[in-house]
Amino acid sequence: MPVRIGKIELVGLTNIYTEDTRNLVQQRVPGQSGSVFQDLGREPVTVVMEGILLGEDAQASLEELREAQMKARPLSFAADAIAGTDLTEVIIADFQVKQLAGHQHRFSFHLKVREHQEPPEPANAGVAAVNEAVANDAAAWAGGAVDAAGVLQDPGSLMAAVDKNPDLLGHLSADELGSVITQGQEKLSGKNFGSLLGALGKVNPQIIGDLLKTLQDGGNLGSFIEKLATEGINVLEALTGVDLGAALSIVKGIAGASDFLAKLKQVVDEAQALGMRIQDLDPLAPFQDLGVKG
Repeated sequence: MPVRIGKIELVGLTNIYTEDTRNLVQQRVPGQSGSVFQDLGREPVTVVMEGILLGEDAQASLEELREAQMKARPLSFAADAIAGTDLTEVIIADFQVKQLAGHQHRFSFHLKVREHQEPPEPANAGVAAVNEAVANDAAAWAGGAVDAAGVLQDPGSLMAAVDKNPDLLGHLSADELGSVITQGQEKLSGKNFGSLLGALGKVNPQIIGDLLKTLQDGGNLGSFIEKLATEGINVLEALTGVDLGAALSIVKGIAGASDFLAKLKQVVDEAQALGMRIQDLDPLAPFQDLGVKG
């Protein structure tokens, strides 16, 4: 009946048995006969083995078992002869070795192992990770709120603050952001406006429509459309992948208007250039070099 413990196969076993117990606590009832037993579950299975280790590898096997016992290191366990047990890992509880006289590589041993069970996780095992995540979220929220307050006080710092912490846009309403943009519009280029809408689309896309309407009602949207047209910025590209919802038609209108203005500007520029060429044209120039014959 071979037994394998760790990497060692015990083939010289002469005796093997198990000890299975349950942890029962007897509770006596005062003034009454009899008692109540509380079942606290079974105890880890104990396996006792006795036998002989033979051969040149016996000494190395003994050292490995001694080291595992000293360090309380779990070892894998397999024993087909042990009926009614389901052991996969064991801890060596007792190990006794006796060298047989007259034999250099023959040892008798008494080995007691106990079932290894992983200790249960404490009830608050996941609390630390949850607390850390909550603390990180709180710190991020507080940082965004502070940065948003700074932008409200200094509208000119909007783009620098957004580049540093885009999450601050989640702490501003459409009216607040519209007011900041309006106050700092002289410092905002068409590229800045497109980048701002793109960042807002990732953080708080629900207020894009309200923001554009706020700018339109304040008479400031047209200036940004002109900047987009002048710089050749396609606002739809900045909002790629963003679910604009009801704001989609407004954004498409802005993109169409800026594209129209860009083309119109191109026509005007070409017309002005053509006018300059016509102005410089002398219709008699081809005849100046012709001689007059008398």
